[in-house]
Amino acid sequence: MNTLPPARKNLLRAAAAALCALLAGCASGPGKTALAQQAAADSLAASSGKTTLRVLSYNIHHGEGTDKRYDIARTADTIAQYNPDIVAVQEVDRGTTRTEGDDQPALLAKRLGMKHVFGKCIPYRGGEYGILILSRFPIERSGMVLLPPPGQKEQRGLLAADLKLPSGKIIRLACVHLSTVSDGERAIQTGKINDLLLPDKSPTLLAGDFNARIGSNAMAGIEGAWTNSADSSFGKNTTPYRANAIDFIFFRKNDPFRVVETRTCQVPIVSDHNPVLSVLEIE
Repeated sequence: MNTLPPARKNLLRAAAAALCALLAGCASGPGKTALAQQAAADSLAASSGKTTLRVLSYNIHHGEGTDKRYDIARTADTIAQYNPDIVAVQEVDRGTTRTEGDDQPALLAKRLGMKHVFGKCIPYRGGEYGILILSRFPIERSGMVLLPPPGQKEQRGLLAADLKLPSGKIIRLACVHLSTVSDGERAIQTGKINDLLLPDKSPTLLAGDFNARIGSNAMAGIEGAWTNSADSSFGKNTTPYRANAIDFIFFRKNDPFRVVETRTCQVPIVSDHNPVLSVLEIE
């Protein structure tokens, strides 16, 4: 880990305390593929002093497609074609009998040439099931929080990672996968998400499968404090508006992000969700 100035160290310690999470290690692949190198070069060519970020959110359905075939390599190749810099991934298995004992976080990271951190939500079939962050940038700090309420049918979580951009700026990515049970249960979870993420000073992205639609009670607090990167008012959405969308990429309203492009990637068969891509600039 790079040596950080005292002020930055104090900020990261405060952020970790606010998340109420233990530090988690991250792993990286042995090297970047040619595709990854080209993507990084394209994304980080920022002579204006701005950094362009390609942000992807994808519920991968544990690597099983709608054709009922398990193929984690196919999942990785789908992600790769969008050349993301950072990825929030939901429905990820690690060491389960359902997915041949594969360590999906490590396999995806290695195939994509990215660093990663995994957050366990529940034990499942001899292994773990949860959420994942992939990053081309160094992961300086990470933490996993189990979201309320207690006694859920399926435990849900928030995984956050502080990422160091080439400029030296630290940004935070939070990956979430919320309840399918009720709007009320999701509202409790989005309230907790705001409690955890809004006080932090680092520019923050929130991405994942919310299992809730814009305009629902559960999303009211998110809509009030966060900007939806797919908001039609930006005129940057290159795919048709999806009224039934439940996968989103948000940033806080006062954070210095600008939407360059956003779209729902049309990928049949690979998962029961489509990836969501946003291209953002940050000063």
